[in-house]
Amino acid sequence: MDSVRLANEALKLPAGERAQLIDALWRSLDPADQPSIDQSWLAESRDRLCAHREGKLKAMDGEEALRAIEDGLRQ
Repeated sequence: MDSVRLANEALKLPAGERAQLIDALWRSLDPADQPSIDQSWLAESRDRLCAHREGKLKAMDGEEALRAIEDGLRQ
């Protein structure tokens, strides 16, 4: 299966399954770097939570965020 066809099929998956697929693909790129990547995401998550609590960042639910990403990919 070519990558374009695979991507089109993946986009048909429910949001949770797409997120799991993204995570699996990301982790497959270089597993040795994973602890560093995890620490970076933890710091980013804390920064975003703090910004949200301070009213500096608007919350968006996961489904809405994934739709926005899909729309951007299709353009």
